Order: sequence, then structure tokens, then C-alpha cells
Amino acid sequence: MTRAETALDLLVDSALVLTEQAPDTFVANVGPAAFDRLYGGLIAAQTLRAAGSTVPAEQHAQSLKVDFLRLGAPDVDLVLEVERVRDTRRAATRLVRAVQNGKLVASATAAFQVPEPGIEHGRASVSAPDPLDLPTRHESLLARFGDTLPANAGAVWPIDIRHIDRTPWAAPDSGASSEPRNRMWLRAAGRLADDPLLHACVLAYASDLTMFEPIGYPHEHEDRPLSWEALMRGEIRGGSLDHSIWFHRPVRMDEWLLHEHVSPVAADSRGFATGQYRTPDGLIVASVVQEVALLHDPRAKGTP
Repeated sequence: MTRAETALDLLVDSALVLTEQAPDTFVANVGPAAFDRLYGGLIAAQTLRAAGSTVPAEQHAQSLKVDFLRLGAPDVDLVLEVERVRDTRRAATRLVRAVQNGKLVASATAAFQVPEPGIEHGRASVSAPDPLDLPTRHESLLARFGDTLPANAGAVWPIDIRHIDRTPWAAPDSGASSEPRNRMWLRAAGRLADDPLLHACVLAYASDLTMFEPIGYPHEHEDRPLSWEALMRGEIRGGSLDHSIWFHRPVRMDEWLLHEHVSPVAADSRGFATGQYRTPDGLIVASVVQEVALLHDPRAKGTP
């Protein structure tokens, strides 16, 4: 078993297995830390899992909207308090409060509905390299940094990501595009059970890993790329403010998805990014948007 497969097992069999503390109140293990803060994608996945635990199985995830209210500790379990806002024969809405040490870390609204046939569009041809012909995220990191990986790069992710157009750690003189857009293939690092809610939760987890990247591309320093390290420790300090995802069609996260994301605007100390997920035959299965705080501190220039 690879390290990525082990990380996926920890996500699926630990972090996404909730303990019901009281009716509609769950405790979630935060699992192994991927960053030096509680990862927003994990909060998204766990709030969706908690909400989904209170609706009938035939109602599938329709959307999830998360507001990140304060930094969470990466080593303190979350208490997830679910409020049943709406229940009908075919749909449900849940409000989830994510709490650490008595303080509200995030709030989320999740919607579910019974799948129904209707009008459809949202398919386009896909022109992209085969994912298996591209290096993995880890291989690309080693090629760029060798054994001197930045602090937050060492954690093994449970998601297999293959960047297509550029990596967020490309050297400024490498010819990498500075356009605020990118494409990548991604999938879970192993097979998943046939549980629609589980696949939606894993996509929610994965959707926050790379959304901020194109925001930084037009603003890279000559001496280093504006990578996640610069966003967390450099002269621009960043963090997710809110994150929303819509599940348009059933999704399998153990099969390849093409993620196309773009940052149309950054202004007023905030960056905005949108993205879509397509199957290899071009069918859009989900869309995502995120707003990120970008606080400028010139005194920190040059800090790794």
C-alpha cells in the first residue's frame, strides 16, 4: 500500500467516520494534519458527512456552502451540530455548526434531493493529456525541490493530482504561464465504496486543495513563485473565507476528473476562483467557487 493510499484510508475510515454524541450532534476526528492549520476541505467533507447522516439515503448531495469563521487547530476534533432546516418528500436542507473548544470554526449549509430526470446539457469535448502520462504531484515536487521541500509540502495527500498546464511551484524563469487559470486531473488515491455521499465528501475534501492556486499566478515574485508557502508565511498571508460546491450529477472520485479553474478577479485584499469538474468524456459533474483573504504585509517580504 502506498502512502497516498494509507492517507485515503485514514480519511475514509477515520476522519469521515463520525461519532454521534447526541441526537444530530457528531464528533469528527480531524485526522492526520495536511497543513499547519485545520484544512478547510476536511471541514467541508465532515460537515457534508454530518448533514448527510441525517437525511434519507435516496436523497443525494446537491450543494454545500461553507463559511470559514476562524482558524481551526489541526489537532482538535470537531463537534458538528446539525440543524434540520427543511424536510420534504424529495429534498432536505441542513445547517451545520463546526465547533472546536466551544468556539465556532465554520458554518455550513448542505442541500440534498432525490435525483430526477429532466432537461440536461453540460458536455464538451476534452482535449488534455492522458493523466497517466503526467507526473504525480509528489514527483513534480521532488523534481522542483529535491529533499528541501517547503514546510507544508511534505504531507501526503489522499488525492492523486496531475497538473496539466503548470504547477504552482514552477520557477518564474521556467516559461510557466502567469495567466490566472490551470487544469489538472485528480482522483482518490484508491478505490472507494459505492456510497454516493462518500464520493461527494471526498470531492468536497479535494476541491479545496488547489482552488487558490490561480489567484497567485499573475503576482509571482522574480525570486520565487507565489506558492502556498508564500501565501501562508510570506508577505501575502492567505486563508479561505468561504467555499461552495454544487454536485450536478453523480460523481465517482476513484475515477479521473478534469478540474479546470480560473481566478477572474482579485481586489480589496480578496481573491476569487471558480472551477468545474468533468469526466474524461466531457460531462460536467460539479462546480466550485472560493473566496480567499489575501492580506499584504511588506514587512514579511522574503519570508519562506
